[in-house]
Amino acid sequence: MKIFKFLAGYIWTQIQTTTHRFWVLRNIIDMIDYTEFEGKWRLYGRAWKHDLSKYRWSEASYFAKTIFDLKHSTYGSDEYKEMLASIQPAIQVHYKRNRHHPEYHKNGFNDMTELDKLEMLADWYAATKRHANGDIFKSIEINHSRFGYDDETKEWMISIIEAIS
Repeated sequence: MKIFKFLAGYIWTQIQTTTHRFWVLRNIIDMIDYTEFEGKWRLYGRAWKHDLSKYRWSEASYFAKTIFDLKHSTYGSDEYKEMLASIQPAIQVHYKRNRHHPEYHKNGFNDMTELDKLEMLADWYAATKRHANGDIFKSIEINHSRFGYDDETKEWMISIIEAIS
């Protein structure tokens, strides 16, 4: 019975990754229309490549173990953090493969380019759709302390989300 739950989780992980990538693409298309960012077409390219590593066995096999619980968790909660801790090897590999995560960079958020930050914001917004009570504004606030970006950056993020919502 355990193998069937794992296989269902693996298949659901693939479906959820595809759905998530769609939302990131949609968010980025909206951002391209809104922002004055010079590299907006490179951002479009990032949307097409976004999270492709999640289809790899080295990541998907771990995500399959928690995928059914994710929808019912609250971002930043103790339950959410425990879930991430249980799949830490995949999380670390994912961060190392994807520069839109602050953890990819030596100095975290401070080393990210504007392109990285826009993709990250599109990712966060799409990720809120995976949680029953997802809220991008709460996520921005939680990550304000987590990643240490300044108030001006936080307001910039909020303005982009408000414009594309």
